Amino acid sequence: MNKPRQITTLRAVAVISSTIIGVGILSFPRYMTEAGNTSAPFVALSGVLISFIIYWLLVSLCQRFPQETLFVFSRRLIGRPLAAVFTLAIMLLFIVLTGLTVRQFGDVATTVLYKKTPIEATIFLMLLISLLSSRRNVLKFSYIHSFYLPLIVGSILVTILISLKNVDMLNLQPVLMAPGVKFWNGARQATYLFQSSFVVVLLIPLMEKPNHAVRAGAWAIFMSGAVYVLIVIASVGMFGAEETKLLIYPTLEMARSAAFGEGFLERLDAIFIIIWVISVFTTIYTTYYISAYLLHKLLRLRDQRMASSVLLPVMFILAMLPSNVFETYRWSLHLGNAGMIMMLGYSLLLWTVYLIRRHGKKVPS
Repeated sequence: MNKPRQITTLRAVAVISSTIIGVGILSFPRYMTEAGNTSAPFVALSGVLISFIIYWLLVSLCQRFPQETLFVFSRRLIGRPLAAVFTLAIMLLFIVLTGLTVRQFGDVATTVLYKKTPIEATIFLMLLISLLSSRRNVLKFSYIHSFYLPLIVGSILVTILISLKNVDMLNLQPVLMAPGVKFWNGARQATYLFQSSFVVVLLIPLMEKPNHAVRAGAWAIFMSGAVYVLIVIASVGMFGAEETKLLIYPTLEMARSAAFGEGFLERLDAIFIIIWVISVFTTIYTTYYISAYLLHKLLRLRDQRMASSVLLPVMFILAMLPSNVFETYRWSLHLGNAGMIMMLGYSLLLWTVYLIRRHGKKVPS
């Protein structure tokens, strides 16, 4: 691969970060509180650490082959047939993930924003925007993420900081409880929000410094993780653990309760929901892009324009399959479990074969 390396480490951080911060930000505090009560921030933090370990396993191997994507060098490690099977499985994972993510967006949008708009219209419009954006190359893909990231992170942090003045520290006590099965189940669920960091495997061959891919992921995962942890702290601190469990979208309620000055900035939820829509787009854009990229590689198409067009009706049908928001959440949990097992298992398999062949001097390091 002799493509010019134009993606900087900072831009890679932007792509990963804006992908991670997405649709789950509204209900995330509720799930963490259900798992850990007042220890919810530590549940979220544990999920961040686990996510980085899984990320490191995959990306540290990709750095051994800086000129190629995962889907190219895996053929030499485990053979074309098996590599094609795993590529197909990953593609299906991201296709379903895109469908479920856009369905979650539709559920929230028709509940909070467009109450008289059919959910089908909201979902189709988001998929159409993602389709049109996915027809561009990886470099332009990274530019879009770099443009939106400061707006997303900056606006969310401002909302959180304004909300922190309403936090009652008693609501956060006891700070740490004995970790049990529910605690670690919650930490595992938190990792599902970070699975789209897989997008880095498309960026490494185009990065100016591919040996900085782990560093870029560390910055992105821990920055995004800090945003999620702060949201949990602010939500639990404002409402208490028991009330947070009863709120469908605790983060949105937190934004509604935030105010700055005497009437200067009140009801930040209107601004916050706009930023949330943008953050959802960057997440769906990435999962859609990965799906189209993998389909065009599997079918050996000239580019991914045709692949991205073919995927839209498939993703739309998948988005409309769940009968309600609870079924969507249940499917998302099953998909998250499957994704975690696949990413971790595939990374360990490739590492094992790589180390065996390197010991036998068959694969250059």
